[in-house]
Amino acid sequence: MAKKLGNTVPKKMAALNTLARKSEQFQKDINEEMNVEQIPEDVKKHIIYLPDEKLDDDPLNQEFYGELEVDMLAEAMKNYGFQGIILAYPYGEGYRIEAGHRRRLAARKAGLKEFPVLPTEPPKTEWERRMRLFLSNLHGRREKPMIMARVAQGLFESHEMEIKDKKAKNLIQEGEITALNELVAMDMELDIKTVEKYRALIKLIPELQEMADMGYSWSALSEASPMNEEKQQVLAGMIRERTEEQGQKSVDRPWMKKVIKSLKLDQGISEIEKLQQEPVKAKNKNNRRKNGTKMIMNCAKSLSAVCDNEEQVLIKDDEVESVINVLEGMAEKIELQIKKLKERT
Repeated sequence: MAKKLGNTVPKKMAALNTLARKSEQFQKDINEEMNVEQIPEDVKKHIIYLPDEKLDDDPLNQEFYGELEVDMLAEAMKNYGFQGIILAYPYGEGYRIEAGHRRRLAARKAGLKEFPVLPTEPPKTEWERRMRLFLSNLHGRREKPMIMARVAQGLFESHEMEIKDKKAKNLIQEGEITALNELVAMDMELDIKTVEKYRALIKLIPELQEMADMGYSWSALSEASPMNEEKQQVLAGMIRERTEEQGQKSVDRPWMKKVIKSLKLDQGISEIEKLQQEPVKAKNKNNRRKNGTKMIMNCAKSLSAVCDNEEQVLIKDDEVESVINVLEGMAEKIELQIKKLKERT
């Protein structure tokens, strides 16, 4: 339960949040894609023209872009001058860019020496700086799943810092939203489930991340995030092979989900087998071994319930192959165990 706040603390909190929210709305209304002539007159009068050496890229910038894309923009700037504007705030002896990193890079390639800059207020906290930067990436470019994934993760970490900072300063108001995925969903204007799927892409191996941006179902690929690197590499190989044989369209969402489900099940079985092979570490001399007879009887009871009541037990069509693999593996182990027990009689 948050502490009851006096008049001073809520004002401090409100001041802290106002700039971040104003900047967020400002970046929605005025972004680096707009040319100077498109900007409202009351805003245009604040534009300044700065030389390249007065501008610093934010090292936290996570937007990425291809060389071809930058070259095309640079070519346009050679013919028509600087395209768009740069949003930057005073930093040191110059300005730090919060939106327009790609345009600045293209302008350099075009040989331009001076850029139009719309100054913004410096962020008051580190989490506000991060939040504004990731929001500028979001508002500028939504087309690639991995950009959305990096933005979602960046905003998640920014809000994590924000909530921690506010709690340390007793700035959390009663009823204030503190659920991180919910805050990110509000920022990105998405539902929470979609945000979670985007963030899951960060856990994929680079090859699968590239596939997400190549047009393969990114939402299906996100379901592979709990798998270890070995299984993810297997998935990538299967996608490559099927694409080569039948084309990318054959690697649709249902096929991918089926394969991922099978690989997850296979990984789960492997992990259980590894645990079974590990030696039992006795905590004390009185530690007893597990009752194998009881374990076998319990398993037999569950398996018999499935075999004896097939009409009442559901095994989905896309799970049949995986279940067969499990049962065949169990059959081999059961035969081996029977042989060992017979040798004792």
